[in-house]
Amino acid sequence: MILAAGFGTRLKPLTERIPKPLVPVAEVPMLALTLNRFKRLKPHVLVVNGHHLSGQLESFLQKSSDGFQRVKYLYEPLILDTGGAICNAARYLRGPFFVTTNADVVSDISLFAAVTQHLRQGSLVTMLLHDRDRYNQVEVDLAGRIRGFGHSEPASGGRLLAYTGIQICSPLLLDLMAREPAGRPFSLIAFYRRLLAAGRLDIVSYVVDTRDEYYWRDLGTPEDIIAMEDDLNNINGLAVRLGII
Repeated sequence: MILAAGFGTRLKPLTERIPKPLVPVAEVPMLALTLNRFKRLKPHVLVVNGHHLSGQLESFLQKSSDGFQRVKYLYEPLILDTGGAICNAARYLRGPFFVTTNADVVSDISLFAAVTQHLRQGSLVTMLLHDRDRYNQVEVDLAGRIRGFGHSEPASGGRLLAYTGIQICSPLLLDLMAREPAGRPFSLIAFYRRLLAAGRLDIVSYVVDTRDEYYWRDLGTPEDIIAMEDDLNNINGLAVRLGII
């Protein structure tokens, strides 16, 4: 599932006339970069949610569905936030596991080793984390279990890492989310905080190296888009890795 329903406030005025996932990066809509990546994974179903300028987003997906077994677009009359959006898509996400990614994250992170760990451990959620000073707020203990969010200092023995915006989830998560009031917006991270407070130990991390091994960038601001376009000019082979050429 690609979470794509935000307004893209930080990208105004671009997003006053185009939905954030279709904002171009090096003349390629950022959503196309994510679709290129997911085609390699050959998902049974690809789900994309949307709200702002929904018609443009749906039309783009209809034209870009080649290579997928099935693409389902879910229009949200009311933005459901990250948790509510996943809950709303539950009927399409049933299976041994499902993956979610934020639409404004561009990366070439391989998911195969993370999926292997996720299934072997039987985790509820495996969040892909990395070390980025700008974003490090997820507390992880020595066993790799996630202990909290929004922290500025880790507990003794733990460390702070950043969420890449990509996670692998058990269908059990959908059953737990089903206890939330239907159609009510709620934050995924706030939901995880409640699960942690209830004593769950199966929300875990998979740490990836996005400095030397993989590429990753959040495209939330115009400055981030400019930085990525610079990366495409300066990092050999990046355009190929991201499926742009």
